[in-house]
Order: sequence, then structure tokens, then C-alpha cells
Amino acid sequence: MLGKNRKITFILTLISAIIGIMLATQLQSSINPIKKESRSINDLRITLQKELEKRKNLLADTSKYDQLLYQYETSMTEGESISVMKEELARARNLAGMVSVEGEGIVVKITDRVVDTMTPPPPDAIDPHGPPLVIDEDLRWLVNVLFSNGAKAVSINGNRLISTSSIRNVGEDIQVDTRTIKPPYEIKALGDPDGLISGLKLEGVDSNFQLANKTVVLEKEEKLMIPAFTGARTIQHMKPVNVKGES
Repeated sequence: MLGKNRKITFILTLISAIIGIMLATQLQSSINPIKKESRSINDLRITLQKELEKRKNLLADTSKYDQLLYQYETSMTEGESISVMKEELARARNLAGMVSVEGEGIVVKITDRVVDTMTPPPPDAIDPHGPPLVIDEDLRWLVNVLFSNGAKAVSINGNRLISTSSIRNVGEDIQVDTRTIKPPYEIKALGDPDGLISGLKLEGVDSNFQLANKTVVLEKEEKLMIPAFTGARTIQHMKPVNVKGES
């Protein structure tokens, strides 16, 4: 009988301990709630603004092409048709990078980080005297961020980028198409300066290049000129169309 009472007492004590631990855990959670990472309202507002701007640009492009189609369909005389085609040809040359463009934009300068010789670096810091670590992926990432944030034209160290341009490592150098570029790197982008800079900062351009011992300087320009593409154009998947009557 005594053993049975001890067993019951032990079970009740164990249940009471479990309930006490659960209550203590719940109380601790209520006092110190787990903080979840969340984007600030300002970041969400910037992201929303960017998406609204992209939607606005898409609607503008749709309206422009609808108007162009209407002009083609309603051009009754040969002179009017030729005028519309010339305008479209000029726009296509501009998009293809065949002419230089000018307007407001930004300049992104990537230079070596200044080393403070008086203050010893932390143990886990990257050797500031090491070789340059900027690679083709870094520049491709930067260019993609610029274009995704509304850049109309981009050049790297004076080399205009077009839809078929390549940025790649060749040995220890970086080539834009077939031209070798050397640091410091200067990237020019035509577009809304505030939108381009906000997009770069939101994507963490500073921290990305700090890993390569580089400093990024962003400058707004009211009058920026980007040269025309001067490289060789490779035409693929196209062939001349035979005119009716030709063999």
C-alpha cells in the first residue's frame, strides 16, 4: 500500500513539474517575444514604388506600339509610310546602341579601398594588400541591377553594352565583348538617377564590393553621354529572304 502511494505521489510530482515548465516557457515567450526579421516600411515602400514604375513603363510601351501600329494601318500615301518607317528605324538604332545617347543618369566608380595603416585590421578581415578581387560576375550583377531599375543605356569604361554584349574573365583580366578593361572601373547608366541609386543601395552594392576590397562611389549627372557601340556585331539565325521571282 505504501509503495502504491509513493507511485501516485511520484506521478503527481512529475505532472506538476511538466505543467510548471510549460507555464514558465509560455510566460517567458510573452515577456520576450521572438523577434522576426522583417523589412522596414521604407524598404517596402521603395519596392512598391519600383514595381509601380515598371508597370507604368510597360503601359507606356504598350501604348507606344499601339500608336505605331495605328500609324502603319492608317498611312495612305507612300510619303507618310516612309516617314513612319524612318522614325521607327531611328528608334531601333537607338535601342540597338548604334548611336550615342545623352541625358541624366549616374556614374558608378569602383576603386581600391583606402587602407588605414594606423589601425590594425580585425583577424577575419580580407587582406587589403591582396590582389584585386572584382570578377566578371560582379560587373554582370551590377549591370543587371541597373537595367532592372530602368537604365536605358549602360557603358563600362567607355564600352557601350548592347543585348548581345558579354562580360567575362580572360585570364586575370576582364573583357567587355572583345575589349580588355582595367581597374578602376567606371560604369555610366542613363536613366532616373534617384531610382538607379535606390535600386543599387537596396541590392547592397556597397557590401557586395567591400568583399573585394573596393569602394563604390555613386554620382548623379544631369548631362551624361554614353557612346555608341563600336564592336563587331555577330548575326545569328538570320538569312536573306529570296525576292519573289528569284531562284
